[in-house]
Amino acid sequence: MSGKPISVLMVNEYPDYIDAEVWAAELKNRVPQLEFRLWPDAGNKGDIDVVLIDKGSSPGFFDAMTGLRAVLYLGAGVDGMDLQTFPKSVPLVRLATRELASEVVQYIVLRVLCQQRHVAEYMGQQARKIWNPIAPRKVSETRIVVLGAGRIGGWAAKLFAELGYDTAVWSRHQKALPGIKSYFGPAQLADALTGRDYVICSLPLTADTRGILNSSAFGIMKRGAYLVNVARGAHVNDADLIHALDEDQLSGACLDVFQREPLEPSSPLWNHPKVTITPHVASFWVDSGIDQVADLCRQVARGDHLSNRIDFELGY
Repeated sequence: MSGKPISVLMVNEYPDYIDAEVWAAELKNRVPQLEFRLWPDAGNKGDIDVVLIDKGSSPGFFDAMTGLRAVLYLGAGVDGMDLQTFPKSVPLVRLATRELASEVVQYIVLRVLCQQRHVAEYMGQQARKIWNPIAPRKVSETRIVVLGAGRIGGWAAKLFAELGYDTAVWSRHQKALPGIKSYFGPAQLADALTGRDYVICSLPLTADTRGILNSSAFGIMKRGAYLVNVARGAHVNDADLIHALDEDQLSGACLDVFQREPLEPSSPLWNHPKVTITPHVASFWVDSGIDQVADLCRQVARGDHLSNRIDFELGY
């Protein structure tokens, strides 16, 4: 690296997840020539090289950043950014670490296994001192589809297949995953959903996937299917979901993401007996991304091609 400092501006809207002081110290330890700034103390916007941001920017936010060389969105997807107004000449990078992906995959597998092995029922029985073994459905007869077969969805699907589940994925393009049926494109979504006991959503949020889990999709699913959503709240039509649950079309849903977060106290999802809610914690330790940010700064300093860049046309 040259002697010129790399100026990094962090916009931290979620201090419960990200400790800016820790990030500043760790980044400077890894990249000694790094100059760290925390919004709103941006200093001279014209000499900022890299922006770290964890939610959408306000209109004109990047206008004065004439030297900007990269923006890293502190999340697995970049749907919080308005890609229509984002400066296309600046590379947009997503946070993609093995640890974060592993946490989401753990969450997915946990939720399915809790349902498969009747964990909630046994907790209720323990409270009432009831001894009543409940046979789980045979794994080989349990059918799972994972919507989204990227870093997270593909990994989860492989684990389910290794455990013996009848596993499929659905994605924009066909995937080559040994032992896993790959559905792809809008025309094959109905086939992917049909007859599945568990439907896992790990899709990127795009114009094509927004609201994809609606009354039509729920009606296609096997009666009594269980939904797990670790992607984005806007993938699900909440009213349609509640109707499907009330009509027993779905047996339950575990939701980690919501269209508005925190979830409003008035939301009927809170009190629905078939809904499990967690506060966007499928992945939690964003600090594992510090190494990726340090690598990004080094790539920027050297003028290298940046890893994990977003395709503006695809939106992910």
